[in-house]
Amino acid sequence: MHLDPNIAVLIAVTCGVGYLITVAGLSKRALELKRRHRICPSCGRQIQARVCRACTT
Repeated sequence: MHLDPNIAVLIAVTCGVGYLITVAGLSKRALELKRRHRICPSCGRQIQARVCRACTT
């Protein structure tokens, strides 16, 4: 299978633009990385399950 140089350039430019948009969004705080720990807004404890066990019991 032969890869056309125009297609290769198009793929490279598209990936580069996607990377730059992601970096710009992170630097402007428009995007944020996924947080590992969730904190209950009511009691302030770390949520281990789907809901806070301390607040639902």
